[in-house]
Amino acid sequence: MGQLNEAVEAKQQGRRDDIDLSYWTVQPNRWTFQSRKIRRWCESWLQGRVLNACAGKTKLTGGFEVGEIVRNDIDEQRDADLHVDVCEIADHFDPESFDTVVFDPPFSTYQAQRSYEGRVVGEVALAKRQFHELLRPGGRVIQFGFTTTCMPMELKYRRLAVAVFNTLGQMNDVLGVVDGKSTDADRTLVADVGGESDD
Repeated sequence: MGQLNEAVEAKQQGRRDDIDLSYWTVQPNRWTFQSRKIRRWCESWLQGRVLNACAGKTKLTGGFEVGEIVRNDIDEQRDADLHVDVCEIADHFDPESFDTVVFDPPFSTYQAQRSYEGRVVGEVALAKRQFHELLRPGGRVIQFGFTTTCMPMELKYRRLAVAVFNTLGQMNDVLGVVDGKSTDADRTLVADVGGESDD
């Protein structure tokens, strides 16, 4: 009965005990994936056909479970397959044509100035709706930034992982989040587990 009671208590408190949590120390870097630890953590969550939505400079690779990795970067000087704003990216691919979306936008105005000549992602919520259209049921969104807020709650994604990458200094830590898109089979479970706010 102890485990059942713990599960009920976790659900009532809005807590999930099955999330993969990890903590890493990393050297600060201009580009997220120049950190070997961050890149390896991200690559361990890749599956199937991958959209690297804000690809930047570093190329991701994957193991045997990873197929094509499509790179998008708004900077036309970058080595990428596509150069479009992520708020319009669903116009360029078939719906549900990706198994993983990696979203590593500039985290702040400072980072946008330093690495992207001041370019920023327009409307992040709109970009995430685009990813939702492109992602197959059971697919994953992997996001990096200063928050663990990832896919909008009303879309019923399931939180799979959170990683804290401590920069051991004055810079902010980098947070990595993996959210899984519901399948028809688990949509009810996800609706049951999450969705209540603290208000």
